Amino acid sequence: MKRVKFILALAFLCMCTSSIQAQSIKDILEGVVNTVVGDKATNAKSIKGTWKYSGPACEFESDNLLSKAGGTAVTNKIKKRVAPIMKTLGINGIVYTFDGEGNYTSKIKKHETKGTYVFNENEKTITFTPAIGMPYTAYVVTQGSTMTLTFNADKLMNTLKTISNATSKLSTTSAIVNSILGSYNGMRIGFELKK
Repeated sequence: MKRVKFILALAFLCMCTSSIQAQSIKDILEGVVNTVVGDKATNAKSIKGTWKYSGPACEFESDNLLSKAGGTAVTNKIKKRVAPIMKTLGINGIVYTFDGEGNYTSKIKKHETKGTYVFNENEKTITFTPAIGMPYTAYVVTQGSTMTLTFNADKLMNTLKTISNATSKLSTTSAIVNSILGSYNGMRIGFELKK
């Protein structure tokens, strides 16, 4: 009962705050529930749909690593440095569609990739197997109409190569990304998508 009262009080505070720009009370409550529940909101059903790139994403494997790295300031700095790289590779225009039955399509500009995916409920990962190319795995979190797909930093360049097919641009970009990511163990980089 205390938990329900806490959630309702938190929802009320969110509605009263002028910085919240939710479109409806449903969005606010959904956000509060997802914040409290965390990644339990991520399941096979929550992945289904069409998701469009909205920006880079950065997360750490644990809160302890995040606090050691300097918290939100570091993640924002890394996102800011990774954004132009995503743009160079064309990732900033990516659209994923998951049919809920194990098939996906990704589009970058005029390039379309089809394949299959497997969602691992325990690990909160999606393993993509494109029709042409190497399989890759992403950590996935869905909260309402937002999804993040992140990859281990040390495997990021190989994954981006698979996703974007932009091999000519990767040699110079690789050095930049490695210099950004080299000092942060346990960090995952990727992108945020919106429904």
